Parts: sequence; structure tokens; C-alpha cells
Amino acid sequence: MNQYKILNLFPTPVFIDEGIHTTKKQRDFVYNTKWYRPEADNGWLTNNHYLLDEDVMKTLKEKIMKSFNAMMSNSMQFQDSVGWRMTNSWAVKHDTGGWAQEHIHTNSVFSGVYYMDTNEHQGKIKFHKPTHDQTILPLTFRPGSYKEPTDYNLDFAHIQPENGMMVVFPSTLLHSVSANKSEWDRYSIAFNFFPTGTWGSDEHELIL
Repeated sequence: MNQYKILNLFPTPVFIDEGIHTTKKQRDFVYNTKWYRPEADNGWLTNNHYLLDEDVMKTLKEKIMKSFNAMMSNSMQFQDSVGWRMTNSWAVKHDTGGWAQEHIHTNSVFSGVYYMDTNEHQGKIKFHKPTHDQTILPLTFRPGSYKEPTDYNLDFAHIQPENGMMVVFPSTLLHSVSANKSEWDRYSIAFNFFPTGTWGSDEHELIL
């Protein structure tokens, strides 16, 4: 038995809520919306980048905001004077072979994805260790292999999406999506959050 303790200092939080559900009317609205092919040519995005502001999607946005605000209050322990708003939202469709390259989300603090229509064969979201993170080993130093993967030696981590699941993460966290290997389209909804309210005090005060 180990005779030592480990302090997990400065961890990166990735929040998961598996209990958010859509209505058939909301799903049909997403299925039938207008789409465009982005420059990467690896999937489809909705023309509407404020999708969750549509009246038919209002209840879904309320559920997402309620869960997100609980994450910020209960886990991040932000003061009540700190608020959040969803700045934009759009749906993503990956047909057979569709995927997403490594990327971050700009002009936001937290980002999230909600899985509306997916299955276990349609790809996973993959989070990548930041290239500037050298708290244990420098990026140029690799042992080749480990006895087993742990939170301390991972270079990336996968999450298997499920219908009704929301994943929230810092916008700076590099992530990608593996290819859809099924014959069915995968649908998800992405969104960004930015702070509101009063941050700091005195000469450090910022009112957003």
C-alpha cells in the first residue's frame, strides 16, 4: 500500500451532464434547418449561429443554462455577482466519414456540446493535452510507454457521447472529433459562454 498522498493541483475541469433531453419538435427543427459545408470540408454546420435563441429551442437553452450555472456555482464556486451568457450556438452534422479537426473556441471562456442524435459508432470527442503544459515532463521527453494510463501521463482523453449528454469545457482546451463510422448522421449542438456581471473589486473591478 502506498504511504504517500497526491494533491491534484490546478486540474482542468470537464463537466458532463447526462440528463438533458430534447423534444421531437426540437429535433425536427434541427434536422430540417439549413446547413453549409465549412472550409475544412469534414462536416456540416447550421447557417444559424444563434440556433438556441429560436423560440422552438427555448426550453433546451433553459436546461443547458441551468446546468451550466450550477457547474459554475457549485464546482467553480464563483460569487453570485458573476453571471454568464450564451453568446452563440449552432448545430453540427457529421455524415458517414465526417469528423472535426483539432481546435479551440475563440472569444469565449467556456464552451460546450450537446449530443442530440448519436450512437457508439459515430465517433468520440477527444481532448488533447495542451502543448504548453510541461508541469511533469517536457514535450520533448517521452518514455515510450507506461504501465497503464493515468490522469498524470495522458496526452489525450476520449469521451463517448450519448443522447442527452452535455459536455462543458474551458474554451482553450484543444479538442477534436473522431470519424463517424456508421451510415447514420450524427447531430450535436455547440455553444459558447462569456461572463457577465462584476468581476473583481476596487482597481481590479471589471463590469461586463
